[in-house]
Amino acid sequence: MVSYGLIIFCIITLSINSILCYVPEPRINHNSLIIHNRLLVFGGWKIDESANVSYSEMFYLDLTKPFDSKTKPWILVEGGYLPVYISLSTAIVSTLDYDIIYLIGGYRRNITTDKNDNSDLVYMYNYSTTRWTSQKVENATPRQAIMGVINNEGTIYMFGGSNSTTVYNDMQIFKVSTMDWSKLNIIYNLPLPCFAYTANILTNRIIVYIGGTDKEGQYLSMKTIRLFDTLKSEWAQMNVIGGDDITPRSYHSSVLTTDGYIILYGGLGLDETTDPKLAILDTNKEIYEWTIPALSGSSPHLYGHTANLYGNYMIVTFGYDGDISNMSSQIYLFDVSNYTWVTTFNPSPPITTEPTETNVTTKSALRIGLGVAGGVVLIILVSIGVIVFRRYGTKPHTPILKISGTK
Repeated sequence: MVSYGLIIFCIITLSINSILCYVPEPRINHNSLIIHNRLLVFGGWKIDESANVSYSEMFYLDLTKPFDSKTKPWILVEGGYLPVYISLSTAIVSTLDYDIIYLIGGYRRNITTDKNDNSDLVYMYNYSTTRWTSQKVENATPRQAIMGVINNEGTIYMFGGSNSTTVYNDMQIFKVSTMDWSKLNIIYNLPLPCFAYTANILTNRIIVYIGGTDKEGQYLSMKTIRLFDTLKSEWAQMNVIGGDDITPRSYHSSVLTTDGYIILYGGLGLDETTDPKLAILDTNKEIYEWTIPALSGSSPHLYGHTANLYGNYMIVTFGYDGDISNMSSQIYLFDVSNYTWVTTFNPSPPITTEPTETNVTTKSALRIGLGVAGGVVLIILVSIGVIVFRRYGTKPHTPILKISGTK
């Protein structure tokens, strides 16, 4: 009797877990960001044996719950599919509305035709509705391999980048409050054109640009730090003297800690290697300084990955693993408080950046309500299965009960 009810229970449980336990494919040059205590990942592509494969789904990690990096507890966002295949773009959470994400630039291909498609260069994602919409923005310029940063007033800064024929060194800005796109008219101290760099905005409103590749295909020196003052709209260059030597690289990642340290990780360099894999730039000193910290644990040599800082954890996802010469689908966790690679994520109390918790509370209540309702429905279905088995399971020569949609 019980076994028949358990069969129904398992079928229902598996159908639910197919959504809650999503298994994403390996990828590089994707986007990841943190919104409402979730690490959201989307886009990217991988090299298949016969062709390049692109992705349009969105999935996330719940950063309010502990997890083991080996289990990869991804959850698929239902209805959150991208309107285009996209890679090497920049994605930014608005500082004016923490429900909104802007997706800008990148290589874009039409999902229906699989052709290059730059008809819409700016997309907006609404976290509450899980929907993407194209934004009609005049003067938007297609660029790839860029990284944007946003200030508290909602202005996104995007430097350089490339397209199929050209590498740039201009500064484009996008004001999300007015949807205005423009190029800053700057002629002094312009850095070299480059792409595949990293960018972090400090509390003093200066953007720090590290690494990248120039128009000749050369990796830029890590001893030359490019600085952009957003208050004055001026460029400056800092020659880092002293400290440890860091080899040039591109397609790396960097995160900024609350105490002014930029943690650099991975990247593609000469002979596809970089030394070291992880380094720290101290921006608190008058002349910034590189250091190579003593680390505990280990990590692979990645490039084309992403890294996000949440509490004490730098969370690294996907990328190309140079140690095995293949795409990665792994999660790597670096505890920035003691410079240790770990496998277990133990969250502190949820980090709140939103101006109000009303929407979050409402959504939590809704999820609880749906969870309770789902549990009740599950119990009813299992009970029906048990009753049916009791009624018909012991009768000889009775046809097996058939459920519509099954074989």
